[in-house]
Amino acid sequence: MTKQRFMVSRTDRAGDLILTLPVFRELRKAFKNAHIIAHVRAYTAPLLKLCPEVDEIVIDDDYPAGLFSSPLTTAFKRLKIIHCFMVHPAGRAIVAAWRAGIKTRTGRASNIWQMLLNDRRVQKRSSNEKHEFCYNLDLLQSIVPKIDYSPYIFRLTEEQKSRGAAKIAELGLQRPIIIHPGHGGSAHNISTERYAELAQMLIKHNLPVLVSLGPGEEKLKSRFEPAQNGRLNFLCNVPDLAELGAVFSACSAFVGGSTGPLHLAASLQLPAVAFFPPVAAMTPKRWGPVGGKSLVLKPDLGYCKGKCDKCANSGCMTQIRLEPALDWLLEELNLEYSNNRQ
Repeated sequence: MTKQRFMVSRTDRAGDLILTLPVFRELRKAFKNAHIIAHVRAYTAPLLKLCPEVDEIVIDDDYPAGLFSSPLTTAFKRLKIIHCFMVHPAGRAIVAAWRAGIKTRTGRASNIWQMLLNDRRVQKRSSNEKHEFCYNLDLLQSIVPKIDYSPYIFRLTEEQKSRGAAKIAELGLQRPIIIHPGHGGSAHNISTERYAELAQMLIKHNLPVLVSLGPGEEKLKSRFEPAQNGRLNFLCNVPDLAELGAVFSACSAFVGGSTGPLHLAASLQLPAVAFFPPVAAMTPKRWGPVGGKSLVLKPDLGYCKGKCDKCANSGCMTQIRLEPALDWLLEELNLEYSNNRQ
């Protein structure tokens, strides 16, 4: 009997892919013998090492750029896909799926390329009524019975967890709190100086801190105190997002803005403190951490359009107090650290 062959396309950022992983999970539960393919970007693809529901990966970057990529179309044809879910409505992916003759092409009715879908879903995501992962799961309605609307939780292997623990030990720390000050520009954040201030507040309470820096962010080291054995160190040059997940699994909590690492930490069920701006399109109702306990801190203002240069409240992220973050982390981690000190 020929296997059913599904493809899920999500070619934007790491956090977006993590919030799409429940789609793979629900497809696997409903179609246990299906062949499930992920169409993703090269830098997000390693996340799928942590997602056993995926059988095969198509890396978008491996094919020529541009709207009409005949090699990408050929790749889709070769895979004999019967049903694709265009979770991110990228024009080139939708065009390639249409040209490849994929029988059922499901996606949201959100831009001009919806005309090449034959199963269009009206979602109005801009209203931000649901979390992003719930909008993604909605694409499975009428296809998957009894959809489980729960976040995706990473289940690392013992070998993956051991690698992460070994890296933390190499850095001279034990179950540190991750501080991730960088961001990809997808949402406004507090300043690096304020993250450094919070790091010192945590260290004064005997909580070790690991500052996580992504590619090109190494220069942010200078904003923090120098590395101190057992108290503070820096995580740089991690090979990929799967290895970052392994390291995070050996930590005790996460602090950062609305970024992919926040969603990675939440899906590992780490307690997470997240700083969010008062911008409607960046609301935590849609983009907040899910999977574990979390505290979301944002300016005490109504929602805005994010035009900071024209705003009377310019610099509103400086209004967020750090003490609630410290108090929440102390409460969440008190038992663990009390036990560790005995």
